[in-house]
Amino acid sequence: MRVRVAWKDFKFVIPTGKSNKVSDLFKEIANKFAAYSTEEFIVSELKTVDGFVISPHYLVEDVILENDVLLVIDFESWKNEQFKLCTKSFVLFALENFEDDNKLRVNVGLNTMNKLFVSIGLYNKLYRLELFDSADLRAFHKEGEHPVTHWEDGKGNEAKVFFVVNGGIVTKIKTEISTVSSPKPLIQTIDIKLNGTKIEAGDIKTIQQAYEPYDSDSVVVVPQEVREGKSYQDYDQYDYYTTDGGNGSDASHHAIVTGPSDIRFEQVDITRSEMSNYATNNGGFMNSFYTDFQITNNNADRVTLSKITAEYQDKEGKWVPFTNSLFGTKRSNQINDYSWRTDNILIPLESRDTIKLSTNTRVEIKGVNSERLQRSHHSLPNELHIKIHIHDDKQNVTTIPVFYKNKTEDPVTMTLKTRQARVDKPIVFFQTVDNLETNVRGWVQLTADKSDGKNIFNFTTICSNSSHYISQASLHSFVYDAKKENEKKYKIKNYCASNSDFNLDVFANVNFETSKVDSLCFELSDKKGISKSVKYFPIKKLTE
Repeated sequence: MRVRVAWKDFKFVIPTGKSNKVSDLFKEIANKFAAYSTEEFIVSELKTVDGFVISPHYLVEDVILENDVLLVIDFESWKNEQFKLCTKSFVLFALENFEDDNKLRVNVGLNTMNKLFVSIGLYNKLYRLELFDSADLRAFHKEGEHPVTHWEDGKGNEAKVFFVVNGGIVTKIKTEISTVSSPKPLIQTIDIKLNGTKIEAGDIKTIQQAYEPYDSDSVVVVPQEVREGKSYQDYDQYDYYTTDGGNGSDASHHAIVTGPSDIRFEQVDITRSEMSNYATNNGGFMNSFYTDFQITNNNADRVTLSKITAEYQDKEGKWVPFTNSLFGTKRSNQINDYSWRTDNILIPLESRDTIKLSTNTRVEIKGVNSERLQRSHHSLPNELHIKIHIHDDKQNVTTIPVFYKNKTEDPVTMTLKTRQARVDKPIVFFQTVDNLETNVRGWVQLTADKSDGKNIFNFTTICSNSSHYISQASLHSFVYDAKKENEKKYKIKNYCASNSDFNLDVFANVNFETSKVDSLCFELSDKKGISKSVKYFPIKKLTE
């Protein structure tokens, strides 16, 4: 029999068999019009001239008469309008394509007209769309699997969708998705229930995984951590967020001195220290020591304080002048909140006057300090003896002995225990390296977490402001890239990071036989490579 077919301005007469299915006629029409389309030509709908849609699942002789005029709705035109109506998703089956960094997706659900839709595409690209009402789902006479829609690009990316018919009714939808990076197809099903004209979703099952699941802890025995260079001591008893381990002296060391001009200096708080993270003109940084005094003029005459100098005793026992010393006052009750005078200030004291005054004795340390630490530098004695010399206009000098001590020998830095107290997820991996030149600790951390209901590891490090979610899909991508580059120790370039203090390289140790990542290797070092750590993390179970 012959049918007359029109699409846009093109019209053809096409012969077809009466016993063929309408879906076969779809293909014949597509072949005829393909030369006139810039896109892949797919027939989505056939309509009569008065607007009635012809289902592709019927036989031609049941729905079409000789010389009927049929209007063709091509897929590109049809899908743009119809997909807007596909608002309720039953399930989204998706498989990663690591070669192109996308996912091939099959979506099953209902549109606003209560029709079942089946689509194939990417996140922002629709390749196939099929619609079925409840009558369509009851129109199958042959039991078993029936192809519904199919897409492939010839590069190894392919999606197939089948109806599974039982008792003449579609009871299940089966999907098979393959990508160029997947070792085998992902096969999944969703049960379909018909309740009158209503279409409902049932159970969802995975028949075959495309990638090997991480359903148990890795049994690979990894090497022990290898460390080089010196490290700071760990102080679990101190919180690195609240103390750097400095300012450890007490009131028993407070100085009370009355000088030759009858000026009384009484220390009212412990001497506190601070290491600036700002560079000086000489390429160093300042280590300051702040001391607060109450000063009383017991002289019958006015006395003016005119100058301050200071010195400290180094580790060899020699007295060394401070780089400079300043007068100042506290601006608030906050620690280390001062206003310092860098000019040649004169401080007059009338007879019986009492004032509050602070001193800042500063020594320049060679090198760079990365963090503003409230403690003295390790190049100075941990118990530091200081002499502050106050000059006045009577040509007298008052020498005040001041004592400073750190609470800890090394700076208080992050430890696994103190870090875990600040993190609400369990830490499953922790690694540190100390940069003794810049007085800072580098770290790498993995926590057990969840994303979209799936188990992941959250990877963070001091070397970067970014965090990375390590999921099963992440590990599958490492395997694919490692095989492509034939590297069993595969360097994960976007996980590697560095800052002014540290370098971090991250590797996936891939087992080519099992197609799984056995462990991750973290190589952390200070910037000069003096202090290093190589530590492994055997992959733990990620499935529920």
